[in-house]
Amino acid sequence: MLLIVGEAIVAYQRDIGADGSHADAPYTGPWPSGSPAIAAYVAARLGVPTMFVGGVGRDSHGKVMADGLAAGNVVTDHLAIAADAPTATAYITYRGEARDFDFRVAGTAATLINERDLGDLPERADWVHMSGSALIFGEPLAATTLSALRRARAAGARISVDPNVRPEALHRSARSALIEVLGLAHVLLPSEGELAALGVDALSLVAAGATVCTTLGSGGATVTDASGTTHVDALPVEPVDTDGAGDSFAAGFIAATLAGQNPVAAARAGARVAAAAIQTEGPMTVVPDAGLLAE
Repeated sequence: MLLIVGEAIVAYQRDIGADGSHADAPYTGPWPSGSPAIAAYVAARLGVPTMFVGGVGRDSHGKVMADGLAAGNVVTDHLAIAADAPTATAYITYRGEARDFDFRVAGTAATLINERDLGDLPERADWVHMSGSALIFGEPLAATTLSALRRARAAGARISVDPNVRPEALHRSARSALIEVLGLAHVLLPSEGELAALGVDALSLVAAGATVCTTLGSGGATVTDASGTTHVDALPVEPVDTDGAGDSFAAGFIAATLAGQNPVAAARAGARVAAAAIQTEGPMTVVPDAGLLAE
C-alpha cells in the first residue's frame, strides 16, 4: 500500500498569456488539486493501492476534493472532514510558462490533520511518498506528515520525497524538517537545482544509498544512483495544462518501481505518465493507462 499525507487544495486556474494580454480571462474550476493529492490520484489510477490522508471542509469544495480522489480509486477512509473549517483553495494564473499562485490555506481544514488521523497506516504502508509542500502550510499538518515518514521508515517502508518547494519560501523549522526527510528517503524526486538551493549535496545522498531522479521539465530527467547517471528524455508533446506534471511523474516512477522496474525504467515510465497528464486540462483529470508503465 502507498501512503500519502498532505494538503488537499481545490484549485481555480486561468491563462492570461505571457504578455498579460488576456488579463480578463476567467478562472476555470473548481479542480481537485494539491501536490500530494495529485500524486495519490495518479498512482491509484495506475493500479497502486493508495491511501490519502488529508483534510477538507464540510462544504462544496470538500465534495469536489472527495469526489476527485474517489474518481481515481484513492482510498479516502482517512480523509478528515472538518465541520468548522473550510476546504483550502488556490488561484493559479499562468503567464506563458510562468505561474502565479494565490494560496488560501491558512486556517483551513487542510492544515488540521493530526496524529490520530494517521491511525496505523505508517506501519502498514509498503511505500510512503511526501511532497515538501506539506511542510509549509502550517501545523499540525507539517508535524503529522513528518511523523508519518519517521514511523514508516522505522517500520521498513520505502520512502520517496519530492521537495516541491521554493527554498526561499521555507521558514526555518520547515527547512530543517525537509532536510531531515531528504535523509530518510530512498528515492528523491527534486526539480533541477532544488537540492543545491537547499544546500544539500545530491552525491552525498546517493553515497548513502538513495536514488536521485532530477526532473528537468521538457528536458526530461536524470537518474543518479550507485551505478552512475543516466539521462531520460521527455516525450515531445504539446502541453495543455502543466499543473501537477511533477506529481504525475512521481506517481509513475513509484508505480513502475513497485511493479519491479529499475530506476531508469521507472523514470521513463514517469515521463510517459507526465506527458499524458499535461495533455489533459485539470490537475486530477487524466486517466492514465497502466500500460504506460511497461517498457
